[in-house]
Amino acid sequence: MKKYARLAVLLLLAAGFNRCQYPVETSTLPDAIRYLVIDAELTETFGKVNVSYTLTDVTPQGAYTFPPRPVASAYVLDSQGNRSDFNPDGTKDTTFRGKVGETYRLYVEADGQLYESAPETMRACPALDSVAPVYRRESFRAPSELYYDGFDVYAQLVDLPNEENYYQWDWIHYGRAFSCARIYSAAEGRDVLLPCSPYDCWNIVYNMNAIVQSDKLREGQALAQKVLRVPFARPPRSYYLRVEQRSITPSVFAYLQSIQTQTQNTGSLFDIPAQTRFNPNVHKVDNPAAPLLGVFSVYSSRYKIIHLNMEQQIPGAVVKIIPQPAPFISDPLASAPCEEGPFRTLIRPEDWRE
Repeated sequence: MKKYARLAVLLLLAAGFNRCQYPVETSTLPDAIRYLVIDAELTETFGKVNVSYTLTDVTPQGAYTFPPRPVASAYVLDSQGNRSDFNPDGTKDTTFRGKVGETYRLYVEADGQLYESAPETMRACPALDSVAPVYRRESFRAPSELYYDGFDVYAQLVDLPNEENYYQWDWIHYGRAFSCARIYSAAEGRDVLLPCSPYDCWNIVYNMNAIVQSDKLREGQALAQKVLRVPFARPPRSYYLRVEQRSITPSVFAYLQSIQTQTQNTGSLFDIPAQTRFNPNVHKVDNPAAPLLGVFSVYSSRYKIIHLNMEQQIPGAVVKIIPQPAPFISDPLASAPCEEGPFRTLIRPEDWRE
């Protein structure tokens, strides 16, 4: 899923932790209203459906609490009536293979209530021709700021002609995790870092913005889209970035475009409730107006991996050195486990380079 309205994304991620709590500033939060979330993706290489509830309450300590998942089932029908069943916990089903040109409809039962989607057709995705970092100084910043010198990363493609096309971009950054815990050491009288065990451990950072564009003004021509800005800073010596380009449906594009405008205007994760963008293409069968979060996204995609060299020499630019948050523990035998999860992995990223 990852990743649509900023609030919805946080709630979806948190739901995956089985009632984890996230500290927040309660003064900025909406009243505690529980919504059902139906968030699904169908691609050429996998399918997944996540059915969950948003927060139940905000505790006096200022943390979200999350309810158990609903009793749910989910399946998809294609235009030929072929059925594919999915675990509603958001697990990727890599046996599913979506087909460009095929139309799909999602059906969900959650706590005895029935939901269905509008039909969505998988569109062809053009080649992602390049992912190019361009050095630029943001002169509106103070020279001491991290992003003063940095790289604007652009995705470039040639639009498919003679049809309306809608594109979305996403990215993931992997970085080696040298420390897997920070603790207070009474023996040393300070906070210390514990190295990861095993050594092969990576932190994961996800895109949390809606990045979309249509071909309305560039029919059949070359398109470029800024995807993110990376600071010119070390560590790491080499910055790993995986950029994905998706060809999405019109309803999902309109939904994400409204979120893109909204979040750019507000700049806040929690400015949402009065302007919440509810699910654009899934509805409750007996009450289509019932509020529902998430989206049913059917898309094909292409991706590229790039490595930004943070040891290169750029005339006039000074690489920032990111300080270590605390010293490592002096005990050479102490360590903390690298635990597999949404934000950390033991699986070596594709095309990883030291």
